[in-house]
Amino acid sequence: MSSFTKIRLKWIHPDQVVMVNPGETCYAFLHPLSQGGGSLAIKIPLEGGRYYLVENRQRTGADSILPDSGILVLKVNPDAVEGTGTVKVMDADPSSPFFTHATYRLDRSNRKLFVYRTNNVAVIPLWPGEDKQGVLVTSAQKGEQALRAVLMVQKMWQEGQRGQPMDRCMEAFKQFHFERCIRIARRVLGGN
Repeated sequence: MSSFTKIRLKWIHPDQVVMVNPGETCYAFLHPLSQGGGSLAIKIPLEGGRYYLVENRQRTGADSILPDSGILVLKVNPDAVEGTGTVKVMDADPSSPFFTHATYRLDRSNRKLFVYRTNNVAVIPLWPGEDKQGVLVTSAQKGEQALRAVLMVQKMWQEGQRGQPMDRCMEAFKQFHFERCIRIARRVLGGN
């Protein structure tokens, strides 16, 4: 069951949905959809009443049988005739059959970034935090640079970087100064 269905059934309350307009930059940590909790979805409104929903799908609870886990992006057209594409999965790997690799994940080279330029939206999976999964939503123009910043932060963590440089890098990232974050990380990592 998707966030779309759960919202319609009122199983997800409006305060559990983070609203982000196209072109804006925001990050959130989403609880697994099947477990409930705080924030469960990100909604990105589009023209004509359409919108994207972003959700965290993990192999837990009712989702334990999923073929894949990670960040799932759905495109919703509420005006579509029921059964004709009201909700479309924005498949991260359309070459995989039956949505077996539909989610976006940092640990998969071809599934790190969802970009839709026409709607000025980019979605990037972040690192997990406690029992949640981080997600960054930004503009299509900032998508590639934001992804580079995310990967640099991840590399610093993997190499055990701590202290002031890591704090400065994270502060730049949290303020959406992606280029500054990349510069700090490159200095720390020796130009990598």
